Amino acid sequence: MLSAVREQTEGARFLGRVVEGHLTSPLLLVGDEGTGRRFSVIEAAKDSFGDGDPESAHVLQIDEGVHPDLVVVSAGEKPIGVDTIRGVVDEASDFPAYVSSRFVIIDGVDRMTLPASDALLKTLEDPPHTTRFFLLAQVYENVLPTIRSRCGLVRYRPLSEAFIVEHLKEIEPDPAKALVYARISGGSVGRATQFQLSGRLALRNKMMTLLRVGLNGDFLSLFAAVEDLDVDLPLGLDFLDYILRDLVMLPHSASNFTNLDVAEELVDLRQQIGGPRVDRLVEGLRHLRGRMRAKITLPFHVKTFLASAFTE
Repeated sequence: MLSAVREQTEGARFLGRVVEGHLTSPLLLVGDEGTGRRFSVIEAAKDSFGDGDPESAHVLQIDEGVHPDLVVVSAGEKPIGVDTIRGVVDEASDFPAYVSSRFVIIDGVDRMTLPASDALLKTLEDPPHTTRFFLLAQVYENVLPTIRSRCGLVRYRPLSEAFIVEHLKEIEPDPAKALVYARISGGSVGRATQFQLSGRLALRNKMMTLLRVGLNGDFLSLFAAVEDLDVDLPLGLDFLDYILRDLVMLPHSASNFTNLDVAEELVDLRQQIGGPRVDRLVEGLRHLRGRMRAKITLPFHVKTFLASAFTE
């Protein structure tokens, strides 16, 4: 039910109007993964299909993922293709099986192929009066402009640290680590949960070790450690960014740390590295980020960046 939606007032307000029958045009819900976009639409479907009764058969079917009038399509590793969208369009043109209005969720409309976008566009121009479309995107600019112009825009904001920490209590017993996951999640409870379940702080710890190896001047081990990161290297650089921010902030405000659970280790690490070298690392990482956007060969440039920071 929409009453379960937290911290997304704008989204709940628009979806409430859909449930009440006052809004029938397609909605484009834009926000990071894990900020509650799909969850809120599903909760709205429960309100709409179940007439506010949490024990209704419609709500139970939605919870089990088998309600015929709630259609959900998601982008996976590959973009959403034209055949998938044509199937959705055909389904949307049929009358609902059990309720007055079918809900169609397309999660990843910013990752549709151009033919898929074109196939959906015709339906959005004149949607069936018994179908409500909810298009979910992370990057607004990646949605075809002609699709954007036919939808009402709803922004989903990053969730608060307090909300995410509260959500993580069931799976993370350490409050300091829960706060770390919240601070590296970008306001996404889904991302914070994924990081916790996959033990991503172990990768953060590897990046701290990598800095210590650089301090020792053991560049063969340093380069081997970079290679061992493999597909985790981009995320490892994200963690390195958080670590360096903390090292910069140390003399000023430790309470605003990201990595609160290893605060003492960071104090020791800053003393070993020294302020000037920390500044060089920060500046070098900034330049490296720019090269990443240019699709550089990442491991080579990471090695060069670290070697130069620890030899100057």
